[in-house]
Amino acid sequence: MIPDWEPLPKELWPLDAFAAYILQELGLADEPTKQQLGILEWGDEGPQFQITVGFRGVAKSTLAAIDAMHRLRIDPFNEKVLIASNTDEKAEEITGQMLAWTQTIDILRCLQPRPDGLKAASAFNVAPARAGAEQAPSVRASGILASALTGKRATFIVPDDIETLNNSITPLKVERLFHAMSEFENIIKPADRDWDPSNPPGFDMADQVRQVFPRRISYKGTPHLESSLYWRLVRERGYAIRFWPCRYPDPSKPEEWDAYEGNLDPLIAAEVQAHPELVGAPTDPERFDHEELLGRQSRMSRQNWQYQWMLNTRISTTDRYPIRLGDLVVLALDGKALPELVVWSDDAELRHTDLVCVGMGADRHYHKPKVLGSWLPRSEHWNAGLFIDPSGRGKDELAWTVLVELNGNIFVLEEGGTSAGYEEEVLTMLAQRAKHWGVVTVKAESNFGDGMFAALLQPVMTKIHRVVVEEERVSQQKEMRIVDSLAPLIQQHRLIVAKAVLQRSYAEAEQDPEHGHLRSLPYQLSRITTERGCLEWDDRADVLSFGVKHYLDLLAKDQEKEQQKRVDEEEDALLALFLSDDASAIDTLVMGGRRPAQRGPQGGVTREPRPVAAARP
Repeated sequence: MIPDWEPLPKELWPLDAFAAYILQELGLADEPTKQQLGILEWGDEGPQFQITVGFRGVAKSTLAAIDAMHRLRIDPFNEKVLIASNTDEKAEEITGQMLAWTQTIDILRCLQPRPDGLKAASAFNVAPARAGAEQAPSVRASGILASALTGKRATFIVPDDIETLNNSITPLKVERLFHAMSEFENIIKPADRDWDPSNPPGFDMADQVRQVFPRRISYKGTPHLESSLYWRLVRERGYAIRFWPCRYPDPSKPEEWDAYEGNLDPLIAAEVQAHPELVGAPTDPERFDHEELLGRQSRMSRQNWQYQWMLNTRISTTDRYPIRLGDLVVLALDGKALPELVVWSDDAELRHTDLVCVGMGADRHYHKPKVLGSWLPRSEHWNAGLFIDPSGRGKDELAWTVLVELNGNIFVLEEGGTSAGYEEEVLTMLAQRAKHWGVVTVKAESNFGDGMFAALLQPVMTKIHRVVVEEERVSQQKEMRIVDSLAPLIQQHRLIVAKAVLQRSYAEAEQDPEHGHLRSLPYQLSRITTERGCLEWDDRADVLSFGVKHYLDLLAKDQEKEQQKRVDEEEDALLALFLSDDASAIDTLVMGGRRPAQRGPQGGVTREPRPVAAARP
């Protein structure tokens, strides 16, 4: 039986006291941490349109659920809560948690849905809600891009982690997401005419009035991108924003301190300014001490650490990233012939409008070549190679790419990756790709396994496509190696990518909303820097640089051979001069000149030297 609603005991009226009670009942903690108290206070007393940006693990979602239940417990008659997230499922995780609390926490049992009422995790009505008064349920969950979001009404809206890499990777997706975010301002109910924010009614009057709490849109999030939409809400929609990083930033370093633009939590700012020795110390040591943070940082790329734990997106200036996707030449290639001349241009009419470019900032278009020379058929020139980075199972991928070189340009015909390790089907797939493209070189990195991968692949390759599998050990810091190999080539527009490669890469990335783009080659190329650990996944960029270096080394050797050939020819010519008994040749040798070209037969006729004219008397 559902207990009758009674006003919440006065000692639990303050949100921090209510939160401490809920956390104790859940067995999570005796009370909120110092930073959690700051987040609760900001959410309760901050402006109507606000954004809470907290590091991962600070329990933003749980605190948001507690805040919503605090409102519902005090005023179940009028409060309408909307929890939105990047997907319906993520939002329902929060509302499902709230629904479970009504059955397990004593002071919330009066909020259990009626047996004949709405009681799903996606939407439910609390028992005391005024029946039939409004269509909106007491609590609703929704994905940010759900069509059902339009037309809803709510008094308290919590968009929780709605911005992700997958839904914001392209300008079109960004605009679509920002448009959906703007809908919240149409959903929020206006304040009642008789509600006075300076003198709101007491919490014990909820059953007698129409409004107790101020209407509020309270974003909770962690940056995932270099240009977060949270900042756009601040600049274009007038939202207030506040940051809770995991460590105290350094006030003396503009790259750290100015990243928050004066919106750092006031308590964190005051503490570190008064006590500079706190710089770098954990802001929430009760939950994440120094050792815990170090462990987590060691498992993340520097970029993601700055985004999701230090909440610093200002590190992402395009000057730090040497590779622009717009510098690639994108061309339809089938492997039957290659153009002998390729000239790049950034003219607007040469943009590939049917390809989605995931570059940073203004790097949003792939380009067609402006000039193409004659096509050389595969039968006349073909030095294609299959290059493999044979990482094992787990986080890293086994990445591979197929390249071919012509006249100093390198063409990317195919690339991919798999986390299936050295399984038989993976080895067979690699051999089949080698046969499909007719590769003459198969080379794998040998840094791991001490030749084991080549020993596994060679028998399969022999059955399908008879090419010797070579191995090569690479050195130098990986990020430096990738940038040094790829950046000059791409900046000179000498890396030509098959259009199908980019189409497939984007399609595959979209199938994995959480990690797809992080694993994709275009994303890795556009975000690689020379800093160690700058990317969480870099396997595909790494194997591309490995293959590119193979051809650059061959080109360098060819140039060395040509140079040595010229040197040898010069030495032979000088030796011939030295051995010659021709006086003019000796004079030439002494003067440091070259031996005159010998006259020879021309057109089958040997020309005789002209007779010397007789001297005039």
